[in-house]
Amino acid sequence: ARWGMRGSLPSGHRADRRSAPSTRRRRSGSCGAGCETAPLHAELRVPVLTLGDLPGGLAASAGLIGLALFVLVMRAVRFGRNGAPPPGRLGAANAITLARLVTFAGLGGFVAVSLAFVPETGHALGHALGWAPALAYGLAALADGLDGFVARRTGTESAFGARLDAETDALGMAAASGIAVLLAGVLPLWYLLAGFGRYLFGAALFVERRLGRQLADLPPSPFRRRLAGFQMGLLAVCLVPGIEPEWALPSTLALGIPFLAGFARDYLLASGRFDPDGAGSRRLVARLQGLRFLVSRMSVLLAAILGALKMAGLSTGAWGLAAFFFGWLILPDGRAASHR
Repeated sequence: ARWGMRGSLPSGHRADRRSAPSTRRRRSGSCGAGCETAPLHAELRVPVLTLGDLPGGLAASAGLIGLALFVLVMRAVRFGRNGAPPPGRLGAANAITLARLVTFAGLGGFVAVSLAFVPETGHALGHALGWAPALAYGLAALADGLDGFVARRTGTESAFGARLDAETDALGMAAASGIAVLLAGVLPLWYLLAGFGRYLFGAALFVERRLGRQLADLPPSPFRRRLAGFQMGLLAVCLVPGIEPEWALPSTLALGIPFLAGFARDYLLASGRFDPDGAGSRRLVARLQGLRFLVSRMSVLLAAILGALKMAGLSTGAWGLAAFFFGWLILPDGRAASHR
């Protein structure tokens, strides 16, 4: 499903199929004089939108929605659970994160306006903007590690910056998954669970608080950051125009399912249903660490086998690449920790 080639178009841009002459070759016999003998693949072209066709208020509407999303995120950073006030001096690291937040908020406004502008799926509007969402999200995602690096180098690390970075990543993943699933049609519908995973996780904890359960703070986890980084890379690639669903599905399964499993684990930790310091929990985590190492090695071996079969001319799709990324994702880094 390529951008702009699926879904409905506004009424002013729909092709009149009833009045258009048929361009398909007749199947039987010879045709009379003047009959058309166009190739079978010469189908009626469906017009796609260009930037000049977009209504003037579209960018303004997307901007207003993006501004609302920006304000909501900033309120969550300051006044939400574990919220933190901004430092007296913003600093370069927080400025980079805020620039990323503005970009992701704009993408969120683009998704909302796209779905409203083209009634069914908005594919034509996605086609009109082409590479813009892919480049915007890709550059902002690449800057994800830059703000943390700058904060460490300048000694300006703060609770506000960490919370702002987490909320910015969450909004970016939600907006990008909305584009990849609802506009581009590249990723399956269930991937929205991963794209909106942080918000679903927050809603689950809100219910737990309303029920009177005491919540625990999540321990730091490098593996959690790795999971998020792989999702951001997957989304950046899937926003590129021309990516086919058949190519994206294997990597989506290999990376999206572990990401959802990570949220399930964090929910058990935060709700107190899983005690990482218990003796049984430590034994379970140790066994899982060993299993991760074994499965990672087997996945890389499978990727090599599938790659060799593909080079031999057999059709293996993108499963070899997905197996490689899965093995890389779950590979333990050698530092045993009970919270991973």
